[in-house]
Amino acid sequence: MASTKFYFAPMEGITQYTLRNTHRAMFGGEIAKYYTPFLSAPKTHKFKKREKNDILPINNDVFPDYTDIVIPQILANSAENFLWAAKEIAAMGYKEINLNLGCPVATVVTKHKGSGLLADISYLDNMLKEITSDELFSGKENAKESASPKFSVKTRLGVTDESEADKLMEVFAKYPISELTIHARVQKDFYQGKPKTDAFKRAVEIYRECGGCADICYNGDINNIDDYNRLIDDMKSLDAGAGNSDNPGGISSVMMGRGMLRNPALARDLAAGSTTLTKDELKQYLEKLYQGYETFIHEDRNVIFKMLEHWAFINSHFEDSDKCLKAIRKARSKGEYLAAVRNIFSTCNFIA
Repeated sequence: MASTKFYFAPMEGITQYTLRNTHRAMFGGEIAKYYTPFLSAPKTHKFKKREKNDILPINNDVFPDYTDIVIPQILANSAENFLWAAKEIAAMGYKEINLNLGCPVATVVTKHKGSGLLADISYLDNMLKEITSDELFSGKENAKESASPKFSVKTRLGVTDESEADKLMEVFAKYPISELTIHARVQKDFYQGKPKTDAFKRAVEIYRECGGCADICYNGDINNIDDYNRLIDDMKSLDAGAGNSDNPGGISSVMMGRGMLRNPALARDLAAGSTTLTKDELKQYLEKLYQGYETFIHEDRNVIFKMLEHWAFINSHFEDSDKCLKAIRKARSKGEYLAAVRNIFSTCNFIA
């Protein structure tokens, strides 16, 4: 268990720098990487202001090692657009850049981005060839060397069926990818149903058989200690692969998104093997998030809207909280919101 690294997954509109900085200050001791929500790489070669702000050094340098642990993720439908965005990001000093091949949202997929790229294996093959041949990433004998930036990929098992992963893994194995994160679902699953862990294991086995040597990161529904222990036990049959001889589970890391939003101390729980979140910690965490958001969101109601995104996950820590949650959702001012939050913490039973 101790050798497995923990990553905070990217979630659009939520895991931006305010959350990353707040979370790391309070719970980040066990988090090896924080992935940014995707940055779109349009043919105009101009980032959206909101997306660029999220990776600007001024918003991330509260921790001196941010270029090592913050991983910008790019959404692109061509090598040209990806490389433009990657070079802009590399110029800011980031040490790893990730290609998003996993986003299942229809508005993304129909633009041949995210998991939409998985439908055209030949196109994806050529795109990866062009990316990894570019001077930005080439010139390294091994993608695991410390030279920057590294090129990593986050993918799914396919579009409609997990058998599509066979050919995808053959393609991925051809290129110097530093780390391959596999969400154990296909695009059509979205985030529904159980992760396809057997298909995940088969995909990793094929990847290794084809010579792929990237570190493997598992992604998919790790919400508590039991989920994690089942996963580790299930993965023990996998070959650890190149460079991972100290990890008999065959996966070097686990990426968690919704589970981390429900329980910000989740990685700490997994490392300790026990539940550790306290009510006071959660209260302080929410206070710091609010303070962070109000520095750049100037209307109370809009700050509250941002906080409601967190309450959609965190409400599971409170028993019989429907009435209190309704008051939080109805709040129109900072005063109303804070009063409603005080009420839920003081009147509802807290579940770690």
